[in-house]
Amino acid sequence: MAGISAARRGRTQGGGFFIGIRTSRYIQHAIAYVVIAIFLLVSLMPLGWMFSAAFKTLEQMRITIPIQWIPNPVTLENFVDGWAARDWMLNLRNTLMLAVFVGVPTMISCTLAAYAFARMRFPGSEALMLLNISLMLIPDQVTLVPRFVMMARMGWVGTWLPAIIPSMLALNPAMIFVLRQFFRAIPNELSDAARIDGCNDLGIFWRIIVPLSKPILALQIVLITSWAWNDLLFSLLYLKHKSMQTLMLAMQGFIGTRGDTKWGPMMAMSVLMSLPMMVLAYYGQRYFTEGFTLSGIKG
Repeated sequence: MAGISAARRGRTQGGGFFIGIRTSRYIQHAIAYVVIAIFLLVSLMPLGWMFSAAFKTLEQMRITIPIQWIPNPVTLENFVDGWAARDWMLNLRNTLMLAVFVGVPTMISCTLAAYAFARMRFPGSEALMLLNISLMLIPDQVTLVPRFVMMARMGWVGTWLPAIIPSMLALNPAMIFVLRQFFRAIPNELSDAARIDGCNDLGIFWRIIVPLSKPILALQIVLITSWAWNDLLFSLLYLKHKSMQTLMLAMQGFIGTRGDTKWGPMMAMSVLMSLPMMVLAYYGQRYFTEGFTLSGIKG
């Protein structure tokens, strides 16, 4: 107690000074906020440049010292030219279709697989779960060529089948692992009580597990929608018809083959494409926090 009192008074017996515990915490928090602000500023610079360039003329986009962040004058010509260059409503429809065709089968198959791993005991369950975790370590690029060859031989290239059929087979090991961790955090007493009342496993899954798993399921929906919105590789490989082009494929059309890239319209349409994902991320941030936090409570 004497030491704490001396620290609070701010002076030692030798005449030196102590920094109080509360003051020390304030300093640590201030340093942490400054570091976070610096990293945030650096990470947001490309985004700021995109918004700035969307309202600039081609001459203003040239990099000068110092950098001109505020357009002068402000022009909306890039938005007009960019919107007229493509059928964006068709591309938006195709992107949403890709999200639905991938999201709905993936959610159904992965939630059922995760429930089986979390709540059922069968021979080889741990080995299969270990195999599922090992699949998370394999990059998609490793299996890109054999998957494309297989889809081409079955005649699925140019259709929506490469998005629908694999999604029905729970081919998302990361989602299975996260959902399994979340399902294991739900008390077993709820399932036991429902089983005593005569509810089978499918009924327990639908009436108890799914309603209690809304945060993690909403998180997965946000992630799938974000993937479909930003994906280029899948669309470039399998959706070869122009009528099936997604937003990212339409954006690729602004990149010229001989350096004649249309920077203004590309930046303008990039701004419009970014806004829906920003809104989705803003309203889905609560589910991000709850989903990743609660999925690690148990297991």
